Amino acid sequence: MATRARIAIQTENGIIGAYQHWDGYPGGLGYNLIDNWYKADKIIDAIKLGNSSKWGVIIGEKIDFDDRNNPMQDVQNVYYTRDRGEKDQGPKVYKNEEDYLDKGFNSGEDYIYLAKNTGQKDYLGNEQVTWYYASYNSKEFKPLEEDAINEHINMLKEHLERIKERKAA
Repeated sequence: MATRARIAIQTENGIIGAYQHWDGYPGGLGYNLIDNWYKADKIIDAIKLGNSSKWGVIIGEKIDFDDRNNPMQDVQNVYYTRDRGEKDQGPKVYKNEEDYLDKGFNSGEDYIYLAKNTGQKDYLGNEQVTWYYASYNSKEFKPLEEDAINEHINMLKEHLERIKERKAA
């Protein structure tokens, strides 16, 4: 079952965002965003390619959308237009945060994510974005980092428990 999401970035001209189909919950996609997607230029380049099946850690190159044996499927973004040839899968533009909160859930999204330039810098002093998210139920942006990390840790703990249960059986 898919957890649909929308990934967007705030720019000088508004907000640009695109749909993402799989693992859109904070401990999945959200954790990936805070861990791998912190440079505005990279995020904009990824979003400009439009709607995707999934986001990996890199934008990647054109691949066979349906070839699940291709190891690049595990690490790169997979897009409906670039990789499957679908039409009308481009990004959407929103006027502001309110417009994004209002229209960002129109394709069945459970979560929407928003990257903002808040002046945050990485350890080298380079600018990086700060991620926020809203759920369909709350429709209010809140900081992503702590929630994504905690949910990801809980997912890993559950995985360890399943491993222990299999070994005990």
